[in-house]
Amino acid sequence: MSNISFRPADSFTERHGLFVALAGGTNSGKTYSALRLARGIAGPSGKIAVADTEGGRTLHLKKDFRFDVMMFDPPHRPERYAEAARAAEDAGYDVLVIDSFSMEWVGLGGVLDWQAEEFERMGSREAVKLASWIKPKMAHKSMVYSFLQRRMPIVFSMRAEEKAAKVGSNVKSEWAPICNKAFPFEVTVSFMLKQDRQGMIDLSLPHKMEGIHRGMFRDGDQLSEEHGAQLAAWARGEIHGQPSAGAGPDVAAQVFEEAAAAARQGKDAFTAWWNGPGKESAPGTETSKRVLVNPRRPELQAMVEVAENPTGPAANDDDFPGTLPGRAEG
Repeated sequence: MSNISFRPADSFTERHGLFVALAGGTNSGKTYSALRLARGIAGPSGKIAVADTEGGRTLHLKKDFRFDVMMFDPPHRPERYAEAARAAEDAGYDVLVIDSFSMEWVGLGGVLDWQAEEFERMGSREAVKLASWIKPKMAHKSMVYSFLQRRMPIVFSMRAEEKAAKVGSNVKSEWAPICNKAFPFEVTVSFMLKQDRQGMIDLSLPHKMEGIHRGMFRDGDQLSEEHGAQLAAWARGEIHGQPSAGAGPDVAAQVFEEAAAAARQGKDAFTAWWNGPGKESAPGTETSKRVLVNPRRPELQAMVEVAENPTGPAANDDDFPGTLPGRAEG
């Protein structure tokens, strides 16, 4: 007798797969933005893993974010990226950031390097050029399929470069992520950052946005923890429908002030807000208010502590690191 069974889709409460790719040129703020997005996805107390492929560049941000890091040294074979993602998920991390994922394609021992090795091994003849791609491209595909099996969210931070593109009889320059050209369309959401404004989303360049995500990520938005929190809520099945264009950082700031007003009155008042108005949808969106304030819960905790104990340490500590009692839920 078969052990195969089916269940109603709404009985699954665990997180769906969530994969985000962001790309930008030098000084576009991609690493900082990727970590902000990861913090929003993981929540204020969630665990972030970082696979650093560029000699420890992410360590420059260790004072701004809490994360565990592995130094991903060459060779940059695709299967090693799949192994790193599997290891992070098995270790219980809430989100993995790979910075920079471009190394899988252009790094020492990466796909392009591997193809060049194969081409030379086969005799460097034009007749074997296609065959030299077989092993590296199959390994790349296997890595992508492995990623799609992960239930832990992954943020892929990628370098971008300016390329010449022919449009009719004219040649113009445009920016493109450094990776397999199909990869940005394999993930849940992908987009570029503006080259002249750090951390700003640029939807004038190639991107992938479908359905509800078009309302979450808008051209010119400063990428923030709020974007990550909304993505995480969507992945848990807590956001349905299409947020309106008003569901952005201004609305998040407005909702935070509402939550802060309750927090300044103490624990009971904030708990009442969290379990009452906090469950309501934020203006112009179907996202609950507490989903929007989740990334700033430590600040709310500090306000609660000050209200409960005006002479305690939190009253004089602007960086109070505590978290509110209970689960940080949406």
